[in-house]
Amino acid sequence: MTLARIQDPASATTTYVEETFRFLSLPPLWVLALLVFPATVVFAWWAYGGLTRLERGTRIVLSTLRWIAIALCCLLVFEPAFEKTTWRRTQNQVHVLVDDSASMLRKDRYPAAEQNAALQQVAGADVATKTRQDLVRAVLEQKDGLVDELKKSHDVRLFRVQRKPVPVRRLDELTGRGNRTALGDALDLHLAAIAGTNVDALVLVSDGRNNDGIDPVEAARAFGMRGIAVYTVGVGDPDPPRNAWIVGPPGPKESLRQEEVGFDVTLHAEGLRGKPARVELQGSRNGGAFVPLATANAELPADGEAARVRVFHAFAEAGDWTLRFTLAGQPEESQLDDNEDTRFLRVNDEKIRVLYIEDKPRWEYRYVQGCLKRVDPSIEMQAVLFEASPRFQQEHSKGLPSLKDVPRSDKEFLDYHVILIGDVPPERISPTEEGLRRWLDMLVKYVEFGGGVGFLFGDAAMPERYRNTQVQDLLPVVLEDPSWLLANPAPRDVEFRPVLENPLQPHDILLLQRDPGLNRRLWENGLPGFFVYHPVQRAKPGATVLLRHPTDGNAYGKRPIAVTSSYPRGTTFFMATDETWRWRNPYAETYQDAFWRNVVRHLAQSRLQRRNALVELTVDKTLLETGDKVRVQLRLHDDELQPAIANEQTVFLRDTKGATEKRVLRSVPGEPGAYQATFTMPEPGAFSFLCFANQNPADNVLAREDVLVKVPDKELADSSQDEATLRRIAEESRGGDGGGGRYVFLADARSLATDFANRKSYESREDTTTRPAWDTGWSLLAVVVVLAVEWLLRKRARLV
Repeated sequence: MTLARIQDPASATTTYVEETFRFLSLPPLWVLALLVFPATVVFAWWAYGGLTRLERGTRIVLSTLRWIAIALCCLLVFEPAFEKTTWRRTQNQVHVLVDDSASMLRKDRYPAAEQNAALQQVAGADVATKTRQDLVRAVLEQKDGLVDELKKSHDVRLFRVQRKPVPVRRLDELTGRGNRTALGDALDLHLAAIAGTNVDALVLVSDGRNNDGIDPVEAARAFGMRGIAVYTVGVGDPDPPRNAWIVGPPGPKESLRQEEVGFDVTLHAEGLRGKPARVELQGSRNGGAFVPLATANAELPADGEAARVRVFHAFAEAGDWTLRFTLAGQPEESQLDDNEDTRFLRVNDEKIRVLYIEDKPRWEYRYVQGCLKRVDPSIEMQAVLFEASPRFQQEHSKGLPSLKDVPRSDKEFLDYHVILIGDVPPERISPTEEGLRRWLDMLVKYVEFGGGVGFLFGDAAMPERYRNTQVQDLLPVVLEDPSWLLANPAPRDVEFRPVLENPLQPHDILLLQRDPGLNRRLWENGLPGFFVYHPVQRAKPGATVLLRHPTDGNAYGKRPIAVTSSYPRGTTFFMATDETWRWRNPYAETYQDAFWRNVVRHLAQSRLQRRNALVELTVDKTLLETGDKVRVQLRLHDDELQPAIANEQTVFLRDTKGATEKRVLRSVPGEPGAYQATFTMPEPGAFSFLCFANQNPADNVLAREDVLVKVPDKELADSSQDEATLRRIAEESRGGDGGGGRYVFLADARSLATDFANRKSYESREDTTTRPAWDTGWSLLAVVVVLAVEWLLRKRARLV
């Protein structure tokens, strides 16, 4: 037998050729031993055994020659041949599946000294500053590490795992973008994909926290039934979690310069109940360096609970602010990478322009217009009092002209952020129905462009005289049936104090005091009550009720007193009483001013968010998880308020490093001036969609929408290593013989190589060729030579 080897350097295979001699038609051994051999011997001996005249030695020699001749003929009948076989020896595969979910971007402090020291030996110092993904790369791909050792005996294939395993060449291709950990699904899908291949074993590198899909232990059991062992490498701190994390406030997104803004942040904790918590607010203006702004102190809550902390700050400078909310770390805390959250805030020095329309100088008008002139330097007010004489100078803020009339064109409407309409009869706005319809159409269009409108109840007209008009559509409430109102007049001799719809988390309009407890007591016991109110049936779907009557109700519940709603891009507000002036006793203007300032600020929010009345940029959600999609929509009008007609528009996406990238929005069929597109946000961080003048990033910003992409909460919560699950995966994959499959900590990953060192490679026959030896001249010559020798001896013995 001869061997020739050919090594393919680009693969894990070796080819060699083996040449052997064999008989193609050789009968079974028992036939040879019991039949063929005895028969040939007997025949050979019979041929000369009876010739007694010959000497015994001669007879033996001649019989032997005869047997050799017969044996040679038999051998030729058995078809002797040389067989050449080409073999391919292939190394068995080991698949290394590395968790690529977002939890692999976490950083662990590894408080246990033994674990910390073991990792430092293989991954270097400063383990706490490296992500789990960094440690995996350092441990697995180091020189003479697990991957190098496995390659000595096996064909090693790398895969990154979010749900379906994806092959990679190097661990540098790991992304950490997976918004879930579906280890069971990954194992199940991979088992189906490797059917028919020579996979020897799997190595699963993960923290073991399966939060989606099937049970990984059940999937590992299927590997055991196929004889494929699963080895598990644990990543992350396996000790019980001791962690606290912060969730940034839901808003606001807009603020005025020098306005005190309250931010409600939420704290969560595991294993740190009652520990002191310090929250710090830092800010970066227009991409500059972060500077400390404010702090607040609290206590960390129990596991599964949340604690709300309010941080206040008044911004002295206008601009686009990036806010960073930081929770101070605890000495025993295992993870610190979730102690920070980011939000965006636009602080502008734009004045809120308010138009207040009334018919007569009733008490509510006198105090509300005075409030708007003095309560906030960022609010500028102009009033139109219809009953005033032509020579009367209408009320207005300093620096603004006195008005002669209400707005009569779309452009005049857009001069204001907020319009407050009091007890104004429709005929005061226009003496003709056509004129009133046109004016109310412009009011509706103004709200659709983001304007805010507040309706203040009055006995003479508001809202009853506006039934079956556009105002009824704008109102955030459903009006009561007129016949019921006539039959059931509301009493005006009984004082009532309105109740908060949500006492624990009141609407921003109702925050008259910074302290939540004091604010609640103020509404429940401090403020004077009302006598007058207008019963409405209920709030419209989607509207937010702020205050309700304490006793008067119907089938829909207690009757609303203050309600706000979106319509659709603007904001509307309805106040069912005209007696907020009663709050002046005994508090003077303190709380009435604060209330109406909050109302105006709330109604102006949509217009303030729009830097340009002709450009509206929106996103369907501002808080996303990695891998989520966001729909971006742009509405564009020209100077004549006509919709744009281009087929596409360009916006820009700015990342956390300030780099901008073009994104194209396509026109929406059937919606002139509307453009939209959907984008996937794979990276965590703070991003901004921007619309620039002339589509030039160096030009003015016309619109901006910010989105925050976060690692999913289920990837952050309880993200310590689940050693128990990883051990069970390894155990269930051992199968009936109990061989293979075991768990090791990341620092000990190299020790797995010893389990694979003595495993044999997989061999397969590639080709076989046969070269016959029975039909050659040498075969015939051998038979002739034997027979010739026999004939010569016979002749000498005078048998011929």
